[in-house]
Amino acid sequence: MTDRGTARSRARALLRFVGAVLATTGALLLADVAVTLLWQEPISALVAARGQNELESQLATASRRFARAADSPPAGQPLPRFEPAPAARAFAARLRKGRAFGRMEMPTLERSFFVAEGTDTATLRKGPGHYPSTGMPGQRRTIAVAGHRTTYGAPFADLDELRRGERIMVTMPYGRFTYRVDQRRIVERTAWWVTRSAGHERLVLTTCHPPFSAAKRLVVFARLSRSEGR
Repeated sequence: MTDRGTARSRARALLRFVGAVLATTGALLLADVAVTLLWQEPISALVAARGQNELESQLATASRRFARAADSPPAGQPLPRFEPAPAARAFAARLRKGRAFGRMEMPTLERSFFVAEGTDTATLRKGPGHYPSTGMPGQRRTIAVAGHRTTYGAPFADLDELRRGERIMVTMPYGRFTYRVDQRRIVERTAWWVTRSAGHERLVLTTCHPPFSAAKRLVVFARLSRSEGR
């Protein structure tokens, strides 16, 4: 075989090798995306699971503290009307970044998770995070919560499946609050107006959109429909 033929043979072999590497890499990337969509990214999911356990324990402690502090009426007397605002203020005064905020349930999506205080990177690894600048359930303000859509347990993975009228329940140490979905919107990532007060108590959930991108935000708005003491 001539030197020219040998060179061409080696070039074809190199091209086949490079093609095989690219094909394998592409297959692995697709598999990683599929695993993330179906079962979540495993390492971040473990981090989130540990964070959820921590938040559950903290919320249980806070709930016991509020239960002990609650005044019981004398025997035979009716329970006083549930007024959550004073308890909400007391809870907010003691709440710190990264600590348990409450528990959120979305029955139609079969999802339930614990919410932390704050939207910084470390806090959102534990679960959804409450925007500290927004209100608390029971204060007749906007309560805003952010959450991951594809990693760290992906608590808001199915947020786009919520429909008008469906329930979102938030359990706080001092009460339970039920919200009904009003609408969903896609907004710019700088649309901070979604967290502003609206003249009534509402729950606002935000996550990245589309999945695997932070280009925009998917926002769900829900209005308070019921509140009750624990």
